[in-house]
Amino acid sequence: MSEHLVAVAETTKLARLLGISDPTELDFLVDLPPAAIREFRERATDLLFDRDAKRLKGIAAASKLVPVAISSKMAERAFGPVLCAATASAVDPGRAIDIAKSLPSRFLAECSVQLDPRRTAAIIAAVPPKMVEDVARELLARGDHITMGRFVHVVPEPALRAAAPVMSDVDLLRIGFLLEDKSAIDKVLHIVADRVPGVIRAAYVQNMWAEGIDLLDSIAPHNRAWIGDITAGLGDEVLDALIGAVHELDAWATLLPITSAMSHDSLRLFAERPAVHAQEVLAAVMDTALDGGQWLNLLPLAAHLPEAQLAFVASRVGDKTDERLAELIREADTAGLWDALIPVALAMTEENRRRMTALPIMQEPEVLRAVIASTAEHELWSQALPLVDALPDSVKPVLASCIGDLTREQLLTAVLTASRSDTIHTLVDVALAQDPQGRARVLEIIDGMDDLEEFLAALSPDTPDVVWRALIEVRAEIPARLLALLAERARELGRDGDAGELEPVGATTT
Repeated sequence: MSEHLVAVAETTKLARLLGISDPTELDFLVDLPPAAIREFRERATDLLFDRDAKRLKGIAAASKLVPVAISSKMAERAFGPVLCAATASAVDPGRAIDIAKSLPSRFLAECSVQLDPRRTAAIIAAVPPKMVEDVARELLARGDHITMGRFVHVVPEPALRAAAPVMSDVDLLRIGFLLEDKSAIDKVLHIVADRVPGVIRAAYVQNMWAEGIDLLDSIAPHNRAWIGDITAGLGDEVLDALIGAVHELDAWATLLPITSAMSHDSLRLFAERPAVHAQEVLAAVMDTALDGGQWLNLLPLAAHLPEAQLAFVASRVGDKTDERLAELIREADTAGLWDALIPVALAMTEENRRRMTALPIMQEPEVLRAVIASTAEHELWSQALPLVDALPDSVKPVLASCIGDLTREQLLTAVLTASRSDTIHTLVDVALAQDPQGRARVLEIIDGMDDLEEFLAALSPDTPDVVWRALIEVRAEIPARLLALLAERARELGRDGDAGELEPVGATTT
């Protein structure tokens, strides 16, 4: 969550402590670090509780001398909620609960407003679930989400389960926004998992996106995928409103980790939204990704963007210095995100793509192996082969070795893909640079292709001479049938010299 939203939550809680009914009166504080506001609030709380500590301990000690029933009457009629809250931390938790059982929910709710959870966690943890439910109902009837939020992290799960039904979806949003300990959000999500769609829709209907985005920011990484998929499934209007709110609140650092965890179909739905395609939105996304540490979370989204928007992303990446570009490649390689980076590289201008492939990192054997392995795994040959074509000749032996590591099915897919594009020369050039055993394997696969005619047709007038020369150099290794067909194709293209060199020994020409 942005620092601003955290600060708003902190000033809201501070206003309660100071008895200020309108939290916006403290808006002058929201530009301060949220931690500083919280520290001030906690120190002020300590001053309020500690100034009469000795006397309060005396009162707590005296309560042990009378029966629980009398202590309860004294608490409600003589002490009042403020004094009861002040002395609570000095009372044995078991006795405090016994006294509380005799008090009405209305009075307990008034006491809870004054309690400091840091001092009374042991008491709150021992409160029976039914009592928690009754107090929660009283607090919500007053619209008091601040007190609820301050105690969630110390309330045991059974008590939270008892209280959850009395909270509306809007209540859950507001309480989540005001949680004293944000790590408690995952405990709450576990309890109200079936209500998450309603909570997110409430953020849309009530225009409570600040609270909703705070919820997304606070969840643990293992909850991001299903939350993201639920959000994507709520429809275009909800997605567009969320995108608009994230952009307005400058909260892309919150949303990108969610989108990166989405399923393929959910991420596609998100990437298709016109709200994402607006240039000012994409520019903000790229600023967050490249300068705000969200590069790895951007990549999965970028790969799903339409051509024009992907080109915009690629141009921003390509404009980086060689040093920074190498850092981005290294991060993507370490994270195993070549399947997302390859489309970005392909969308670069030819100049930037060649500058990228000329970087030292792109000539490291392990990096090249990762590129080929990811290409084969995700069947990205149509996108990767132009990138391979831009690599310097010096890496060809490493690429050839990588090709040799592919399974027969992966090699066949590569050959078929190359046959249907203008990159057949790239694949043939690299494949034939293998050792004899590797070349024989590739040539055998080509010879046995059901779509061999498609492969031969890919050898066109535009096929570079280097491909034909490579075929001629290994003609002794080419199966006889394939060799004859290659010679025939060369002759059809008017390359009679090449056809003659490829013609099998003893063959006759017509």
